[in-house]
Order: sequence, then structure tokens, then C-alpha cells
Amino acid sequence: MRRVGGDLDVFGISNLLQMLSGGQVHGIVTVSKGPQKKSIQFLPGAIRLVSGVRRTNPLGEILVRGGTLTPEQLADLLERQKKTGQRLGDLVVDLGILRKESLEAALREQVAEEIYELFTWTDATFEFTETLEDPPASEQGPLAGVLLDSNIMSLMIEAARRMDELEKIRSVIPDERLIPKQVELPVSFDDLGLDPKAVEEVLPLADGSRSIVRIIDESLYPRFTVLRTLYGLSERGILKIRDQGVAEGPVTVIGRRSQAPGADGRAGGRGKVLVVSELATFRAALSWFLRNEGYSVVEGKGWDSWAESLCQECVSAVVLDISMESDDSLAVCERLRSLTKIPFIVLSSNASKKAMANAMRSGARHVLVKPLNERLLSERLGELLAAPAPAAGND
Repeated sequence: MRRVGGDLDVFGISNLLQMLSGGQVHGIVTVSKGPQKKSIQFLPGAIRLVSGVRRTNPLGEILVRGGTLTPEQLADLLERQKKTGQRLGDLVVDLGILRKESLEAALREQVAEEIYELFTWTDATFEFTETLEDPPASEQGPLAGVLLDSNIMSLMIEAARRMDELEKIRSVIPDERLIPKQVELPVSFDDLGLDPKAVEEVLPLADGSRSIVRIIDESLYPRFTVLRTLYGLSERGILKIRDQGVAEGPVTVIGRRSQAPGADGRAGGRGKVLVVSELATFRAALSWFLRNEGYSVVEGKGWDSWAESLCQECVSAVVLDISMESDDSLAVCERLRSLTKIPFIVLSSNASKKAMANAMRSGARHVLVKPLNERLLSERLGELLAAPAPAAGND
């Protein structure tokens, strides 16, 4: 039985998961941070979370925040669960509250959140044990029966996007012991550019008495969503965040980014693609994926004269990560269309029909909404590079 271990900060969680998921190895990797541990098992064609450290009833939280259950219904089900000994998931399916397919989707969401959290762990270690045997049942958590596809690139790209967003969040929330307090009542939750349900859940908890750590603990939402919501409310002047008077240094949740395999710019046989995104980690992860799909990739932080010259000289297609919420974003699309014959795909967090229609009218050949389905992106790029490009200036 082979065992390999080391410092996760040095090796990098991205490198570790990429190596294990792509290497056809069978075994269990356990990541430890102090008393906290997560174990992931790699199986032929699949992975599963053997054990994690999420809160006691995350499935119930997912069902409540998704509107499947009310808090009162959840409380009743938990009481019934104590009497029958059934798992909550089995209970909601047996009672006809949820279809089995919907339950499986909710459980996969839990597993994904556990894995995303690993990307924020610092001062952590890992140990990989190569084995075909399952761990004892006593060591398996409630999510151990949930299988994910062994190709975890979708998780990697979403985790990279979150890491980039966390860097911005940390400029406002450097320490989760700080206390937020509402100072202005928003006119409309719909105007905030945030998930209105998350705002309705988190904002009342920001009453000036709870630290951010406590708000995360009391909220139905995952830690990242709570931090993102507090950050958005603070940026809009709805919240002020004050020090709790703790003398210790800030809590750091940003991990180190390792160089992705294939990031040396080696040529690919499917064409050269320019990836433009202000989010450094997301851009690196996306470029890594496209290189492994056979594309040659160059990266740009923004649309500038350098990017324009590349399009006019040697690029076959452009992947443009922009918000589509401003006139500036539309102007970039229109300039790209007018100056070159290069087809481009827009990636955007804005899923509204208006934003997508504006992007298409401004010249985008496809609009893909984040979180990104990277396989769909690869397919769309393949279609663009296989088809003749339209004349410059045409829709």
C-alpha cells in the first residue's frame, strides 16, 4: 500500500486534484487543517467525499433556501427523522416532497461546496493512500454515497473563480471576526446585483451584534455566499463593517496559486485562443483546461491595444469574460467585432435575457453563463474554428 503526503500549501490543491483525477489512481486523499479533515476517494471513473466538515444539516439548508421546504417543515422533518432514524434525503423522497433526481442534485451541491472550501485552506497537509478498499463505515460521512465524475475540471474552474472573487472580498473583509451593521435600508433587493434570497437571509443577521463568523454559522447559505453577500452590501453602502477589538492579526483564507500544468504556452493543434479576464486565477484555470483540450492559449487581463493586435495577427478565436452589465462591456464587444473577423464567445455572470441579447447584438457568437460548463465552451470553440468566419462588421 503506497502512501504519499506533504504540505498542501507547497504542492497546491489544484495540482493535487488534477494529478489524482487524471492519473487513473485508486485511493483516498485526506486533507488536514488542525482538527479539521476531509477525505476524498478516487474510484474508476468517479470520486466521492468520504468525510467532510460541513455543518450538521446542510441538506436541510439547501432545501429551505431553494424553496423546497419552509423552516417549519424542516423542523417537523427533523423531529420525524429522530423517531424513525431515516436519513433526511430518504425521508423527503419517501414523502414525495422531492424526486430522487432532485435529491441527488442537492447532494452533489453539498459535495461541491465541501471541495470548494478546500481551496481556501492554508497551513494544511495531505496524505494519499493508494488502495481499492473502502474505508470502514464508521469513518464515512453522510455524503459518502454521492459519486461525482472523476473529471473535476468544472469544480476546478468554479473554485478558481471563487478564489479570484475572495481576493476582492478580502479587501473589505480582511477578518471574519469583524462585525457588520446595516446603516441604510436598500430601496430594492433587485437593484443590488446579488442573489435577493441571500440578501433577505443575511441582511437581518447584520444587526451590529454578530461577527461575520457567527453570521456564517447562523445562515442557511454556504460561507462563500455569505461573504459575497456581505461584501456586495458593504460596497453599496448598505452595511458598515467595524472591528470587534481583537488584537490578533487578520484571518487569511486566500490560498497560494500554483502554476497549472501546460501553462508554458506550448502550441496546440486546434487553433490559438485569446482568453481575456480580469480574474487571474479563473483565467489561469480556464487556460489550463483549453490547453489540455488541444488549443494554444494566450492570456490577457483586459481588452487593450495588445489584445487587438493579437486578434489582427495570429488569434483564431477570443473567449471574453465580462459582466455585460455596462455600456463599456458592450463597447468592447462592438470594437472586437468591427476591428477583426475573429469570432468571440462571451462568458458572463449575468444570466438575464436582455444581457445575453445585447451581447449577441454586439457581435458575440455565443454567450455562456457562469458557473461555466467548460465542456460546452470547448464544443462551441470547436464549432467556431471549424466554420468560416463572417465578414468584419456583420452580425
